Amino acid sequence: MLRMLTFVEEAGQLALSMRAAGLQVGHKGDGLGQALTEADLEISRLVRDRFGQHTIEEETADRLGWAEARTRLSRPGWTFVADPIDGTKPYAGGLPGWGTMIAACRSGWPEASVLSLPAWCDDRAGPVQHRSADEERGLILAAHDGVTYWAPTLGGRRTHDLQPLNRSSVRTSHVGWLAPAAQRYTLDYQQGFFPWSESGAIADAALVATGRLDATLSNHKLWDLAPILPVLGGVGHSLYHWPDLGPPPAQIIDMFDADFSGHDDLWLLCRDREQAAALAAAIMRA
Repeated sequence: MLRMLTFVEEAGQLALSMRAAGLQVGHKGDGLGQALTEADLEISRLVRDRFGQHTIEEETADRLGWAEARTRLSRPGWTFVADPIDGTKPYAGGLPGWGTMIAACRSGWPEASVLSLPAWCDDRAGPVQHRSADEERGLILAAHDGVTYWAPTLGGRRTHDLQPLNRSSVRTSHVGWLAPAAQRYTLDYQQGFFPWSESGAIADAALVATGRLDATLSNHKLWDLAPILPVLGGVGHSLYHWPDLGPPPAQIIDMFDADFSGHDDLWLLCRDREQAAALAAAIMRA
């Protein structure tokens, strides 16, 4: 856990300083949906340097391949799954919903993780403000042994020790609804669920963990899901397959295709089976 905390703090400082200095934004593939900055690549190098060969991370996973990734994840020792910057679009656009996340996995499943959102504390009481890298206030979420923790950050580093995050008892009637799900599915709000999106899986997870969303969906990539599972599991959320509410496979990588994508399937992260059944009934294919 300490290694992952140290890594995300270092990554947060790096990302904030590089954004303050100005970014060149490119894109992966032929479309404009997957942004890429030099900060993504720099943090990709950082995670491989810190965690070595037992690492699976977004920017080099294609070279590694699905079969080798499955072998690494199946081993009894630790394998680390990381997203250098989740939410590159909001990162490059000066918005708060981005960060670095990493999961420690063994025997096929994530057991601990850390999520860092270094610019999460956006003051919406007035026009948008762009603070210096040292003044950005954010949030770290961490989980191990079935317990989720949180700490505030300043300039990417914790200002207080981690403290347990209690599960919220308040229902908001809103669920995470990110772009990959919105492309393939629609939500019948007459069933009492309203969609909410702040662009990235890490922002989605933070909203659920801190009680601002009731549930969320996942049909993203391996590195988008693995780190959020221990954090949301620690506040009582579980995975349910849509529409049958079946359980996940024993190996997390079996939820993804050869490109590490889960776009053609849908999973619900809900408080309990009753909530999952109600949400599943409100979802239709687009």
